[in-house]
Amino acid sequence: MWRLIIFLLFLIASVWLGLELVRHPGYLLLVYHSWLVQMPLWFAALCLILLLGVFYVLIASIDGIQFMWYRLKNWFLSRRKWRAYSKTQHGLTLLLEGYWRKAERLLIAGVNRSDEPLVNFLGAAKAAHEQGAYEKRDQYIQKAYRIAPHAELAIGLTQAELALSQDQLEEAQATLLRLNQLSPHHPRVLRLLEKVYVRLADWKALLVLLPSMRKAKVVTREQATQFEKNLYCEMLTSANEASLDELHARWNEIPRSVKKYPDVVLAYARQLTRFMEAANELEELIRKTLKQHYEPALVTIYADLPLQNLNRQLVIAGAWLKLYGQQPALLLLLGKLCVRVQLWGKAKDYFEKCLALSPNADAALQYGKLLSSLNEPEAAMQTYQDVLVRLTESEQIVQASSRRG
Repeated sequence: MWRLIIFLLFLIASVWLGLELVRHPGYLLLVYHSWLVQMPLWFAALCLILLLGVFYVLIASIDGIQFMWYRLKNWFLSRRKWRAYSKTQHGLTLLLEGYWRKAERLLIAGVNRSDEPLVNFLGAAKAAHEQGAYEKRDQYIQKAYRIAPHAELAIGLTQAELALSQDQLEEAQATLLRLNQLSPHHPRVLRLLEKVYVRLADWKALLVLLPSMRKAKVVTREQATQFEKNLYCEMLTSANEASLDELHARWNEIPRSVKKYPDVVLAYARQLTRFMEAANELEELIRKTLKQHYEPALVTIYADLPLQNLNRQLVIAGAWLKLYGQQPALLLLLGKLCVRVQLWGKAKDYFEKCLALSPNADAALQYGKLLSSLNEPEAAMQTYQDVLVRLTESEQIVQASSRRG
């Protein structure tokens, strides 16, 4: 209804305006120098409206052309970025598949239009490293530092891993120590430092690193305890050139909580066997340890100690036999001690029980010597043969198991 009323009003206004223009047409007079233009007023108004319309169309066309150019330019730019992205993605895929040369070429080709060229340079460094092009690798690493100085941690980790894979331990260590200062509890940095120190056999540095590894949850409490124990074992095992005083100093550095482990005591005991004057200390150490834990290797060391009070040793070894049962190492120890105090019958009994439990070359040798000294050479020879056959069979079983594994 309102539309009809508005239309009628517009129609009436148009008719009235038309009649007024016919009745009072009016004129527009334009004078410029010698030029004189005269036209009806309505015609001038119509020309003005047409001129404004043409101007509007022209402006709109220019905006449309600019918009189309903007869209076309963005399309070309997006196309280039997509190509760079595709090259980067393809290069990373080839890098994972081990096609180093193609991966390097595509990753470098995608650098210029890549939003994250850091990935391209690090991937290219890895590809160059695998090809043995170490100078190019270092160049890519330096370019990565220049374009992304804020990503020093990521770049440094890549650099350290590549150096570590090439056994450049000092270079890897220097890089990782710098990164450790930037991020003291970064798990990846700590793990790589651990690998470097293990390869360098730097056990003291590993001990210093261990609390940080535990705090960063790189290792659990149980793993840290085992790790610490193994480190002290390695420190003692590597002391082959140390004097007795130096060996004592290393032992005194070990925490009391770690000295209780038989593995650590065994490593220390093996070093003490190099010094005749440490026999009494070694005997006391083994005796105290075997009161709490059974360790066959310590029993073997105890059997070869140059001690004079053999009856006391027999009593101690007999107490261990009651405590831990018939263990081959204990039976061998008792057999050797009985031979030294000329208890031939008991010695034969201990050796036979030891050999019955498992083939033992040392027990067979001692038993054979005993039989030979008792004028039983045939029995001695039979003992050697039996043990040799059993040892050979055991070795064959082990080899067969390892092949199946």
